[in-house]
Amino acid sequence: MSTPTTGEPAAPQTSLGPFSTPGASPTPWEETEWALRRIQKFQLCTVRRDGRPHVTPLLAIWAFGAMWFITGENEQKAVNLSTNQHCALTGGTDTLTGTDYVIEGTASLVTDEATRHSVTIAFEQAYGWQFTREDGTWHQVGDAVRAGTVHLYRVRPDKAFAFAGGTRSSQTRYLWR
Repeated sequence: MSTPTTGEPAAPQTSLGPFSTPGASPTPWEETEWALRRIQKFQLCTVRRDGRPHVTPLLAIWAFGAMWFITGENEQKAVNLSTNQHCALTGGTDTLTGTDYVIEGTASLVTDEATRHSVTIAFEQAYGWQFTREDGTWHQVGDAVRAGTVHLYRVRPDKAFAFAGGTRSSQTRYLWR
């Protein structure tokens, strides 16, 4: 079975942003990637046809060099992405300290059966019993992803940020070329 790793982007170029505390260091990409794999809830921002933003919380994962999320065919985010594939996913802390993350990129609808299967396994590993047990909140969503009855999107990153807050604040920018 093939996996969705084909075309995985190379490691991004990393730089420290201008809003960083003097003496701060950029957050290494490996640290940000590790954090993206562990965040359980993200916010997705898409753009409506009339240019207004639409933001919604959702389950998403970082796997195979991209962000992935699922949604229903008629949900506002799917409608928005049908005309404008640019989006942003954010996640992180709910406090003034810690690190928040932003991934900006282009979303594409995934229809390949093998990719849907591989990504479903990654979702099941990330969310565990919530996906796999009958008493889980998203029980049988994995089956719906595999069957193609819900939309699976891959967000190929263009740019990302890690905003570290605390005594040494830093704004790290990651660019994929």
